[in-house]
Amino acid sequence: MRWFSWVIVVLACAGVAGGLGYYKYTDIQAAIARGQAFPEPVQAVEVFQVQQIQRQPSLTVTGEVVARQSAELQNELQGRIVAVGFAPGARVTKNQVLLQLDVSQEQAQLAEAQADQQIARLALDRAQRLVARGAGSVESRDQAAAQYEAAVARVRALRALIEKKTLRAPFDALTSLHELQVGQFLDSGTRITELVGIAERAWIDFSLPQEHARIAVGSTASISSGTPPGAAAEARVIAKDAAVNVRSRNLRLRAELPADAEQLIPGMLVRVTVPLGEAAMSTVVPATAVRRDAFGSAVYVLEEISENGEMKTRARKRSVQLMSVGDADQSGDWVIIASGLTPGEEIAAIGAFKLSDGALVYPSAPNEEAANRLVGH
Repeated sequence: MRWFSWVIVVLACAGVAGGLGYYKYTDIQAAIARGQAFPEPVQAVEVFQVQQIQRQPSLTVTGEVVARQSAELQNELQGRIVAVGFAPGARVTKNQVLLQLDVSQEQAQLAEAQADQQIARLALDRAQRLVARGAGSVESRDQAAAQYEAAVARVRALRALIEKKTLRAPFDALTSLHELQVGQFLDSGTRITELVGIAERAWIDFSLPQEHARIAVGSTASISSGTPPGAAAEARVIAKDAAVNVRSRNLRLRAELPADAEQLIPGMLVRVTVPLGEAAMSTVVPATAVRRDAFGSAVYVLEEISENGEMKTRARKRSVQLMSVGDADQSGDWVIIASGLTPGEEIAAIGAFKLSDGALVYPSAPNEEAANRLVGH
């Protein structure tokens, strides 16, 4: 009879398991029914219609404003300052005395040398008259001439020494800040000031990668300093290096444009935009529409389909190929599409990050103001 008891236990367990399984099955079916009762989620996105524009490929790099004339002045000789002829940051003119060191000793020596020169001049005249009358020797005349030349040379040397202790502006310029004071003693080679020449035109130095190094002298470039925003000026390329830098593989070029003392200061960094090749038609989309993953770049194309007699809009993921930066620059707001899209198609722009392939979407009207900001419009 023991086996009969085991049969009863097994049947009871099977009945309990079956009951629990049936309960769980009905509960899952009810949950599925409740889930199906909810409507499919709809994602709101902004629509953008793919279009082509005529666009000039370009490359933007950083350039530096360079002064046409600049110099750092240092004193060649040591001495005590007796006069400072310019204020910090002042504008000076060519040959203006900027700094005068003490030359009182040199001036006294110059007066003595000038007196010696006068005596030598008189001795030479007397010797020449005696030789002319036949009463003097040629040797005496030559000695007098040599003494005179020596006196002249000493005067010139002292004047040059005084001039070296007098610093003058080599050209019209703006000076840097300084803290020079009368009575201050300067060692030789002390930095006095930095001069930046005043000119009607300024230079912009910039570098381009070697693949774009064939830009010709005479080409135009757009210069923007960012103040005020959007302000740009046209510059002309006037020179370029003879060879590409072997470390950076960049070619250095120089452009020239009218100087603006309030905006373009030597040493400033500016944005330089140079054209690359001829203008061409380009397919552009907002940067927010492009989604990137391990498989590459893609956009969501919006398709209208009929489901159960009702028109719905669904997003279909489509791979696209972006134009490389080497072919044309990629703006921060817009991306150039090389292949994968046809002009006229509608894609999801703002809100595309929420989508998945086949997602139901609610498209909103495109932003006309943003579309008008396309490069080339």
